[in-house]
Amino acid sequence: MWKESGIKKAIERLVNGRRFEFNVERAIFLTVLHRLMVSGSDRFCDKWRRDYLVEGVHNLELHHLYRAMAFIGEELKDQKAASPFAARCNKDLIEESIFFEKRELFSQLDLVFFDTTSIYFEGAGGKSIGQRGFNKDHRPDLKQMVVAVIIDDNGRPICCEMWSGNTADVKTLIPVADAVGKRFGINRFCIVSGRGMVSANSIKELEERHIGHILGTRMRKVKEIKLEVLSRPGR
Repeated sequence: MWKESGIKKAIERLVNGRRFEFNVERAIFLTVLHRLMVSGSDRFCDKWRRDYLVEGVHNLELHHLYRAMAFIGEELKDQKAASPFAARCNKDLIEESIFFEKRELFSQLDLVFFDTTSIYFEGAGGKSIGQRGFNKDHRPDLKQMVVAVIIDDNGRPICCEMWSGNTADVKTLIPVADAVGKRFGINRFCIVSGRGMVSANSIKELEERHIGHILGTRMRKVKEIKLEVLSRPGR
């Protein structure tokens, strides 16, 4: 599945001409495989792999995994399509390469699902991206980062984003909607998102951009819903 998805080719194209002394593609594959199986840190991944036979990873060491992750997050010189919350990096090129390789002549994203969560840091972690914000794990005492994911209506991931922990959900919907169109060349799609992303301003901007949208809302706090939906019995 890894080879079929085009991930291997995308990474190898980016690495071409770089003088890495280890197999970057295999290092990324190992870390992804580990997160899918048991999750945990790269340090734990280095120990975990010793119990399994994984092709092409026997020469990898812990610092190779760290360098591979740094390579994925390496900022690009061209920042024209960057979001207001994070710089464009190699990760973005890999996502776009996979999407265009699998895209057909009449491909379109009928529905795009968008949501966020927060991940907090223990100890001194997250020096550059870690900030205090609304913590969904109920740990406001710790610094955190915001992770956003965008998937299509078949459940396949399109891209993910990593933002500072003080990024407010309600400010992210429009930049994400704009990015989907610009990055993946999609002119028509419908974005589906939760109530935390909704504001009168974001709805107005979506309508001005002619972007279809299905947005959750706080039912009892919206007058139209309270009167027209909740007050009526049955379906």
